[in-house]
Amino acid sequence: MIKITKLLYTLSIPIFLAILLYVYAFLPEQVGLFFDKNGETTLLMNKADFFYACLGLFVFTNGIILLYRKMNRGNLNLGKADFEDMTSAELVYHWLNGLSFVINVIYIFSIMFVGMYYNSEHFDIVNYVALIYLGPVMLAGWVFWFIYLQFSKK
Repeated sequence: MIKITKLLYTLSIPIFLAILLYVYAFLPEQVGLFFDKNGETTLLMNKADFFYACLGLFVFTNGIILLYRKMNRGNLNLGKADFEDMTSAELVYHWLNGLSFVINVIYIFSIMFVGMYYNSEHFDIVNYVALIYLGPVMLAGWVFWFIYLQFSKK
C-alpha cells in the first residue's frame, strides 16, 4: 500500500502539470472566478494570473506536506511495510504522502472542470459536475482511513 501511494503521488505531479498547461492553452484571456445567480461574471482574473495561482497553490500545499515529512523523517523507521508494525508517528508520515496525492487529484479535477467550462467545444458542463464532487469524497475517505488506522492500533 505504501509503495502504491508513493507511486500515485509521484505520477500526480506530472499529470497536474500536463493538465494545467493543456487547460492554460485553451483558456480565454479573462477567466471568470465568481458568478452571480444569473450566470454573469462578477470577478475576472487574467489567464496568466490563473495559471500562476494554480501553480503556486500546488507548490505551496505539496511543499508544506513535504517539509513536515522531511522534518520528521529522522526519528522514524521507514523500512516497515505493514501498518500493524508501525507507530502512530510512522502512520501519520505515510498517510501524509497519500494526502498529497488526494490533494493533487482535487487540483487536477478542478482544473479539468475549469478547462471544460471554457472549452470551445461547449461541453454540457452539468455532465461533468462530478469532477468537483469526487475530490472532497476522496478527501473524506482518506480522513476516515486515517481515523481507522489510528483506532485500529493496539
